[in-house]
Amino acid sequence: MFQNLKNKFEAKRAVWALGTQQRITEYAEFERKIAMLEMERTEKMQSLLNTEVESYLKTVHPTFLLKPEVYRAILNMLHARSEGTVSINMSMTKEMREAFAFFHNELKVFLNLLERRGFQVEGNEETFLTTFLTKLRENNYRRCLDVYGDFVPEGASLTEAFDLYFELVEDDAKYDSGNVDFFASYLNLKNIVDYSWTKGRLKRKLKQYEKENKNEFKLKKLEKRLKNIS
Repeated sequence: MFQNLKNKFEAKRAVWALGTQQRITEYAEFERKIAMLEMERTEKMQSLLNTEVESYLKTVHPTFLLKPEVYRAILNMLHARSEGTVSINMSMTKEMREAFAFFHNELKVFLNLLERRGFQVEGNEETFLTTFLTKLRENNYRRCLDVYGDFVPEGASLTEAFDLYFELVEDDAKYDSGNVDFFASYLNLKNIVDYSWTKGRLKRKLKQYEKENKNEFKLKKLEKRLKNIS
């Protein structure tokens, strides 16, 4: 009798185990489907964002947004927009003021259009800003390369690259965010500096180099002026 009861219990346990395994399999399949749907949704949203940003950046070229400290300010404004609050930054440099005005006069309108076309900004603020700045940086690099050309020869030193940069770029544009961002990427692609050189570091090095060689630069400018009139 004991053996009979034992056999019945073993049979029930086998049924329970089979049911448990079936539920585990069904739940795993459910999780897989949910993950696939989320992946498809994310890819669709990213594709929409890429297309809209590329189109929008054919109408504007706000290179002041490439200034490193502007990123956090714009991200705060995006979060404030989503939360219905106001983001105030007391440190208003010239480029920060440009960024603030651009956000409220231009970017907000673009965000409204994005949302109308199906992109959810709330919760995706960093995704939006990263995509926007990546596309802006790519466009800026191509523009600068078209304007300045491949002006540093292979095997050139950092000093030679600096000399050529100051000779080529106009005085009022040599420290613009767009030009500095381009030059940092350009030097990296030329294997003159590595990725540890941030744009902030490059800008400091450029200013230091200009200060140390200001008399030489003055002579070169004079020679250029005299050559232009001869």
